[in-house]
Amino acid sequence: MLPAGGIGTAGLLFYRIKLKTPISVLKMGTERILNRDLDFSIPDISEDELGQICRGFEIMRAELLQANQELWEQAEDRKRLNAAFSHDLRNPVAVLKGTVKLIQQGKGDQRTFDRLAGYTLRIENYVEAMSSIQRMEQLPVRAVECTYSMLETELADTIKFLAPALESTVTVEPRGSTRVDYGIFLNAAENLISNGARFAVKKLSVLLREKDGRVVLTVMDDGPGFPLKMLQEGPKPFGKMNEEAEHFGMGLYSTHVLCLKHGGTLKLENPAGGGAAAAASFRII
Repeated sequence: MLPAGGIGTAGLLFYRIKLKTPISVLKMGTERILNRDLDFSIPDISEDELGQICRGFEIMRAELLQANQELWEQAEDRKRLNAAFSHDLRNPVAVLKGTVKLIQQGKGDQRTFDRLAGYTLRIENYVEAMSSIQRMEQLPVRAVECTYSMLETELADTIKFLAPALESTVTVEPRGSTRVDYGIFLNAAENLISNGARFAVKKLSVLLREKDGRVVLTVMDDGPGFPLKMLQEGPKPFGKMNEEAEHFGMGLYSTHVLCLKHGGTLKLENPAGGGAAAAASFRII
């Protein structure tokens, strides 16, 4: 009896000293993973075989957590991408609607029809891009030779259709030509002009210039200015300046991403004289 009791006591002590803690830890971890809870960690218990099993369990948990985070980020990227595309398609559609109205009124000329064909092709290419890229950051940059007079005409036409009731000016300082991605430039311009038109009281002005190897497009309005948080943190996806349900708050964020893709930046400021100014720059390629 005494040897049997000693063996039992030794086994009980061995369980409490060596087995109880790691088994409890592994059981807790398994239950939390089964409940889809990965926000915990497995402590480093010992250097023996059970300790190695616990460390392996912790590595597995960490890898599962990282995989879940990556899947969540990919889902968020797709959500932002879809919202950005939806937003960016609004402006070309608005221009098309205005062009069709001119034709219906009998005011269309060859330039009107050329614009209709050009914007239809842009929408077609944009929809094709939506189906082919998974992340906004994969959008290719294809530089083409653009004359500044052509960009000036496009900017004037964009203001005409997106901000017809405002007093507007378009100033293009450089002459000759440059090399930028024409589609990216126009998408960004449309976003900034559309955003400025929403908040302007009476005036909207556009300035196009060159600085430090970049084309810089600045859109200024006489509205209330950007919120302090947006000036400090920059534009965020779904970051609305007000609670208008028809706007997703993607315009400035989309422009920010497009500028980064083109080797530039988007800078927001509230000038001392009032209003808001958004400067989008694009590296000349």
